[in-house]
Amino acid sequence: MDKTRFLSGITMAFVIVLSFLFLPLKILTPLISIVISLSAWEFFKLRFSSEISVVISLILFFSLIYLSFGTGFKLTIISAGLLVWLIFGSLILGFPHNKNILQNKYFWLISGLFIHIPFWTSIFLIANFQGTFLEHLGLGLSPRSTLVFMISLSALMDTLAYFGGKSFGRKKFLSNISPNKTLEGFLIALLGTPLLVMPFLAFFYEYDFIRLLIFVLLVSIFAALGDATASLFKRVAGVKDSSNLLPGHGGILDRIDSHLAAAPCFVILAYLMKST
Repeated sequence: MDKTRFLSGITMAFVIVLSFLFLPLKILTPLISIVISLSAWEFFKLRFSSEISVVISLILFFSLIYLSFGTGFKLTIISAGLLVWLIFGSLILGFPHNKNILQNKYFWLISGLFIHIPFWTSIFLIANFQGTFLEHLGLGLSPRSTLVFMISLSALMDTLAYFGGKSFGRKKFLSNISPNKTLEGFLIALLGTPLLVMPFLAFFYEYDFIRLLIFVLLVSIFAALGDATASLFKRVAGVKDSSNLLPGHGGILDRIDSHLAAAPCFVILAYLMKST
């Protein structure tokens, strides 16, 4: 099962990377909007009826396709999303004592929107960026390469946590929301992500070591927060996977949960570090 999961995961990653690098924006925009809307549909159907979930997801899809925001407003949306992820972190620590709050349908609706819209906004702020990104860290990546770098960080964090926990996990971590998460898996992923990424980047760039290390660690922590938050809502709904759209992997939400939180953190950190 692990081998199948690994091979299918590599295949999906390959397709995503090629899409980010080579698809024109007029194709990439609806494609990513479809993926995000499917993830939102999975999230909403954990609490609402199928009909209501479809309606909300369709409204979200057309909003993402046709709405256009300036950079300033995009950053406001992303910052609000980042704040919401921090709130989710406190809710994870307080579960199950706050279960009534989490089950509230209005809270669930607002959470779903703030989970998905800042992620979409982060992607298209980067994709439409003029010039190179992360120059202040010494990388100077093109917008498309930046997208690949962003998803690679959270994907690597997710992968190392899964296989590290499977191989070396002993001590439970956040057992109040998931019986499978281990402290060893989290630490292996948190330390392993910069240990793998930074030497690779050193072949191509003379980067600011300390600033990039802080950047990678913080984005990795938010990737773990995204995964934990998805587990929190699934625990409240009493399900293991968000759906079975991806056999062997669960649903779209199960596969992009770490990216949903990592992307807003990535963008806001990039702008904060640029300003300092």
